[in-house]
Amino acid sequence: MKIKWWKKNKKEASTDIQQDSLVMASLETTGRKKKEKKTLTPAQKKKRRKRIFMGVAAVCVALFIASRVFAPEVLPVVAVRRTETGTIEQTVDTSGTVKTEKQKTYFSPLSAVISECKVEKGDAVSAGDVLLVYDAEDLKNRESEARLQNDEAYYTYQDTVGKSNSDAAEYSRSSHDVEILEQQVEDWKANVRALKQYITDMGCFLREAVNDGHENDAEEYQSKIDQATNELAVKEEELADFQSDLAEQKGIKNSTEDTMLTANGRKQVEATKELAALKAEKVKAAVAEVSEGLKAEFGGIVTDVKAVNGSAVEESGELLTIESNEDVCVEISLSKSELEKVKEGQKAIITIVGKEYEGTVTRISKSAAKNDKGAVVVAGEIHINNPDADIFLGVEAKVKIESHKAENVVMVPIESVNIGKEGSFVYVVKDGIVEIRNVETGISSAEFMEIKSGLEENEQVVLNSGAGITEGAQVTPMEG
Repeated sequence: MKIKWWKKNKKEASTDIQQDSLVMASLETTGRKKKEKKTLTPAQKKKRRKRIFMGVAAVCVALFIASRVFAPEVLPVVAVRRTETGTIEQTVDTSGTVKTEKQKTYFSPLSAVISECKVEKGDAVSAGDVLLVYDAEDLKNRESEARLQNDEAYYTYQDTVGKSNSDAAEYSRSSHDVEILEQQVEDWKANVRALKQYITDMGCFLREAVNDGHENDAEEYQSKIDQATNELAVKEEELADFQSDLAEQKGIKNSTEDTMLTANGRKQVEATKELAALKAEKVKAAVAEVSEGLKAEFGGIVTDVKAVNGSAVEESGELLTIESNEDVCVEISLSKSELEKVKEGQKAIITIVGKEYEGTVTRISKSAAKNDKGAVVVAGEIHINNPDADIFLGVEAKVKIESHKAENVVMVPIESVNIGKEGSFVYVVKDGIVEIRNVETGISSAEFMEIKSGLEENEQVVLNSGAGITEGAQVTPMEG
């Protein structure tokens, strides 16, 4: 508006100057006609031109001053927008990597030779697809070997336990015999000692009878000594037999005790037998499981292959890995400001290779970490609700999380909200005068900010408060 006024007045001033110039030119012509007969010197001509120029300049200055004095005041123009009532949807825009929520690494259920691996890394498979095939003849041999080992363990157990039971019975019998024989030996030793003492005593009596000349007594004592001596010989022979029998039974007892199974020994051979049986059953079940090939349990992508055609793989050896492309999510990293807006259960829109999918925030880690740039972030996962065959694992995905929603609220353009020492405020234009209005803000979208208090609908707020905008200033509002 100021520029237009200046152009208009500048044009009028220029017209006035031209008219004055014509008047001066006319006067000069008239004067020249009246004095045409008078010839002017060069100095006089220069002096006359100077007076004419100074006169024209004075007229221009006068016109400019008049235009400034009588022109209306020009006010600064500010862009404003009226507050309105509507709905604000707060979103968090980020990106992440598509990954599986379900994966399985297949291990060989038995030691066997791989005939053919039917998949390669990156292949897509469906549930029930054959992943690899074992050598049929080798599987048959593995099953026969396990069955023979089970038989061997069984018969070894039977033999060991049978012998142990026999030894136990013999040990029990010999222990009983040893106990009896030991008592007999002690008894016979006592009899031998008694007979020897008896013979010694009779010998004393015999010597006394001989010394006293009692021949009859002497004969009687001698007869008793002879009888006792014969009985002693029998007792000593029987004692020797008892001692021999005792030694034999002790030998039997000791030998059977050494070979007889202890409680722990019996458990050990039982465990060996049971392990062999379990292994045979396991091999049998494994052969039945893979007789038609190792099959995929679910659909997905083969992400690793260790199996090699013609190689022998050990039991529990790693074969391959499948990651599901049916149970998938997007792994994201959230900054502190984003973490305040994102909660588990919120909905999201996921874009993968130009195709949109629905998603749900299912996990937010409780532990923060630093990313490659050193910023502290928290990991999160967004489950893809409607995956399809176009899902690619490991690719980047764009994510828009529907954070919060406020309906029927007063809202202003986000660039109109300023932050001061006392909080948020906006500049409001009322009757051409700028006011500062403190406001309480709520959620925000990419374009609008919710105003909980401080503003009403249809008020004019300054969009971008540049330099020079102060409270109380007169402005010309221009709605954008």
